[in-house]
Amino acid sequence: MRLSESLNAPSWVVLQLVEECNLRCAMCYEWGETGAYHEKRQLASLELDVALRVIKECLPTKPYFELFGGEPLLHPGIWDVIGLIRESGCELAFPTNGTLVERCAERLVVYQPNRVWISLDGPEPINDSQRGRGVFKQAIRGLDALTAAKSRRGNRLPEVGITCVVTPANYQHIEELFLNTLDLSQIGLVSIELQSYATEAQYREYARLLREDFGVLSASYARAYVRDPALFSAMDREAITRQMQRVRASCAERGIRFFSQPKTIEIDNLDRYLKGDWAGMVDKRNRCAVPWAYAEVSARGDVTTCHTFYDSPIGNVHEQPLLEIWRDERLKQLRSHLRNGLLPICTACCRYYQ
Repeated sequence: MRLSESLNAPSWVVLQLVEECNLRCAMCYEWGETGAYHEKRQLASLELDVALRVIKECLPTKPYFELFGGEPLLHPGIWDVIGLIRESGCELAFPTNGTLVERCAERLVVYQPNRVWISLDGPEPINDSQRGRGVFKQAIRGLDALTAAKSRRGNRLPEVGITCVVTPANYQHIEELFLNTLDLSQIGLVSIELQSYATEAQYREYARLLREDFGVLSASYARAYVRDPALFSAMDREAITRQMQRVRASCAERGIRFFSQPKTIEIDNLDRYLKGDWAGMVDKRNRCAVPWAYAEVSARGDVTTCHTFYDSPIGNVHEQPLLEIWRDERLKQLRSHLRNGLLPICTACCRYYQ
């Protein structure tokens, strides 16, 4: 993050193109068992002209862009979005559940986003138990099609990353996925992430703070993250640690960039994460620089400074240009609060560990 530059404009911009997703992954905070989007009567899609306007507004400072969903590849204007960002010389990455990559492979290689992250949570039966029947095969066909298209055209991009969310259902199969199932020659990045969650106590304190300090009466997005740490009690910490360390070592040998959540892969540290004892973790943080560098525009046009919590927007791009919102009083109020410490459920945000 280029913090000094980000005071006048964000150096990291995320566009949530759609709320819609074609999967219902069990652990997803949007569409999973406790997902926030089940309550929405009508799903939003960021209008193409609005998305392009926001991108053009940000281009002078050349920020790093990401796309998000739902499933980003469901947005009908995604190629215009990717094209504008990449033709302007900016870096771009986005996640996908992999089910649409096969049919989009040629265009992905032509438009060349820098990175595409495909989500897989284990070998076929384990992955599909969390993500849906047939999803693993679709994702692998997409990976193969993308590899073949890059080879035919002699293009290096997009680089492919595999992201795996560790849950009680798949924690015994991390090593099996990466070292026995996938062809690592097709992959440039790996991310293994313990499931993000917040405790009920964190949520209640967060909801109270939003209500009393920011006038926000609902925290439905954050509610979707709430889990009882007892759900993770049977997960073998030693087995998780061993597998993550082995995958990390294998990635290092192959020149594959490796990321993890949390960063420190040690038994005690993972144990504290899974128990909700964030204060005792090696990766504990007291401050977060993200709101000084980061802007995310939701499919409804709401602007936030955190990827995870949409409950308290600082503005809407249908009403104001993004850079006006970025320099407005509501963001200053949020930053003033964050100078004194984190919000109660910041530990459930994936950006917390970056």
